[in-house]
Amino acid sequence: MRKLSVLFLLAYIFSANLFAQKIVLPALLPISGHYKELSKLDAKAKPDSSDRRQFPLEILSPKNALKLNLTPQYLILPVSDFKLPDFPANSSEQTKAEIEFLLKLQANRTEEKVKESLEFANVYYDVFVKPTDANYDAMQKNLFHIGRQLPWFTPQKLPITAKMMTKIWSDCTYYFWALKFQYNRTRPYMLDARIKNLNDTKFQAYPSGHASASYVAAFIYQELLPESKDLFAQNAFDMAYSREIIGVHFPSDSEAGRIFARQFVNELLKNEDFKKDLAEAKKEILTIKK
Repeated sequence: MRKLSVLFLLAYIFSANLFAQKIVLPALLPISGHYKELSKLDAKAKPDSSDRRQFPLEILSPKNALKLNLTPQYLILPVSDFKLPDFPANSSEQTKAEIEFLLKLQANRTEEKVKESLEFANVYYDVFVKPTDANYDAMQKNLFHIGRQLPWFTPQKLPITAKMMTKIWSDCTYYFWALKFQYNRTRPYMLDARIKNLNDTKFQAYPSGHASASYVAAFIYQELLPESKDLFAQNAFDMAYSREIIGVHFPSDSEAGRIFARQFVNELLKNEDFKKDLAEAKKEILTIKK
């Protein structure tokens, strides 16, 4: 009887230690490149009348507000759980430097880069799309854009992964749109008329939706294919950067998208329903790669 009690005690201690172990989640890589240099500048207001400038909500499409009513797929968390830094004040040294950076990009736009950036502008996922819609296949293809260089990495070959990414994109869209409404940051070309935007963006800037969704996809695909992690990271960066090239986002919008994406994917990695779907997606990919 005493031996049995000791065994139960050891089993209890072992299980308690397991629960006590903290889940180690991937960390956000340090800020780099032009984002790093710009972030060193003072982000505080001077102040100036320009600090009152926000995105004009009267031009917002009513459809965008509907994204705040999306049904949760994996995550049911308050938006406040996602911690973004405040964007640099309109009158700050950092915002002025970001505008000058965008003007330099504008002055050096090449036909090739403009063409690519405008093509990237059409890479998004319409969370309201239905299988019967004419653009359904195009939307499914967009889910895999961050891994487009891998010939087998398609929704047709990976339907389980595609279904998971559809659910992820829905949750991701809800949260970054909620954050857009929370911050209501104006677009750079609305703050400085010298910036000639090449894309019509009638919604708020911070965080960048293209950057948010692209980095979310990159971080998810890094879980599925760690051997291609650099490819996914570069593709996400290129997507975010393309929005700066065509003058519709501040660099700090792009960086906020990266910060949000890491936090969002880390929350997914703690979710039991998501972990089950991720395991199935990994099995599907292993089958395709054999």
